Amino acid sequence: CCCCCCCCRVRATQPMPPLDVTRYRLDAPPQHKANDYSAWLAASSNAHAQLEHQLNRITNLELLLKYGANAWRAQVAFDEGLLRQSELTLQGLRKSIDQLNRERKLQQQAAGAELRGLEDQYYSALRKNLEISAACQSIEEEVDLLQAKIGRIEKQQQQQEQKAGEQQPEGGGSGDAAAAEAAADGTAEQQQQEQQPSEEQPAEQQQEQPAEQQQDDKEQ
Repeated sequence: CCCCCCCCRVRATQPMPPLDVTRYRLDAPPQHKANDYSAWLAASSNAHAQLEHQLNRITNLELLLKYGANAWRAQVAFDEGLLRQSELTLQGLRKSIDQLNRERKLQQQAAGAELRGLEDQYYSALRKNLEISAACQSIEEEVDLLQAKIGRIEKQQQQQEQKAGEQQPEGGGSGDAAAAEAAADGTAEQQQQEQQPSEEQPAEQQQEQPAEQQQDDKEQ
C-alpha cells in the first residue's frame, strides 16, 4: 500500500509529506480534550515510548563507554589486518602482472624477430624466383634463337647437298683431268729433283781435277 501511494504520488508529481515529529514530543491533550480518556491514554503511551527510547539510549551509551573502546580497537585491528592482506594480495597480483607482461614482451620480441627473418626469407626467395624466371626466359630466348639458327643451317646444308648432287654428273670429266694434271706436275717435279744432282756432279769433278794437276806439278 505504501509503495502504491508513493507511486501515485510520484505520478501525480506531488511533494513528499513532511516528517511527523509529534511522536518525539510529550504533548498533553488539547484543552477541548482535557477530560477525554482516550486522549490521555494516547499521551501516556507516547510518554512511555519516549521513556523507553531514552532508557535504550542511556543503555547504549553506558555500553559504549564500557566496551566501545575495546570494540573499536578490535575493529581497527581487524581492518588493519584486512588492509595488510589486501596490500599483500595487491603486490602479488602486480608481480604476476609484471611477470606476465615481461613474458609477453619477450614472446612478442621473439615472434617479431622470427617474423622479420621469415619476411627476409620470403623476399629473398621472391627475388630468387624473379631471377630464375628472368634467367629461364633468357635461356628460352637463346634456345629459340639457336633452334632458328640450326634450322637455317640445316636448310643451307640441304641446299648445298642438292646443288652438289646436281653438279656431280656434269663435273666428272673435269675432275679426272685435274687429277691427271696434278699427277703430271708431281712427276715433273721429281724429274727435276733427280736432274739437279747430276748437273752438280760434273762441277765437282772439274774442281777436283785442277787439284790433282797441282799435285802432279808439285811432284815433277
